[in-house]
Amino acid sequence: MGTGWSGVPAGVRDWAIAVGVAATLLLTGLSERPSGTGLALLGCTLLAAGGLALVRRRRTPVLVLAVTGLCAVGYQATGFDVPAVGFLFAVYAAVREGHRTVTAVASVAVLATLPLAALASGLHDTGDAFAQARGALEIAWLVAAGAAGEALRQAERRADEAERTREEAARRRADEERLRIARELHDSLTHQISVIKIQAEAAVHVARR
Repeated sequence: MGTGWSGVPAGVRDWAIAVGVAATLLLTGLSERPSGTGLALLGCTLLAAGGLALVRRRRTPVLVLAVTGLCAVGYQATGFDVPAVGFLFAVYAAVREGHRTVTAVASVAVLATLPLAALASGLHDTGDAFAQARGALEIAWLVAAGAAGEALRQAERRADEAERTREEAARRRADEERLRIARELHDSLTHQISVIKIQAEAAVHVARR
């Protein structure tokens, strides 16, 4: 399990974010007191699911994008006038993992459906519903732009690390080659010196005879 900048395991951070978003959505939704009490339980379930789904955003970002988008549309339709915070987190995660086209399509689909869900809830007229969707679109693409910038920064950092690794590997290979040549020279000189010693001893022996 990986660790982040603060040393906290990634799984713990994911759960903390997911639970925090779910709690925020629930508290915001309950404070609105939707008029349709018969759908309140379904709306609360969708609010919680839209936040808790974020715990899987690293492993299955596209699936989480779809789940959070459907939950946002669902709780809007049940009368909970709550921003699609979970979906924005999912947009960030999906763009950062490189799923830009899928994210764009999902964002357009969700933002086109949100006004219809708001109208179905009976809490807004047409103008208010589309104004909310337009504001959500601006926020979503702001988050997506930030995610793309962060992804680019990470890619550049990995490229720099790869370049340093290649340079270190090249230096290590050069050092190993120099060491190999030195050993071969040492072995060759040792052999030559041994041969010269044997020949000298033989010459002395012959001279004495």
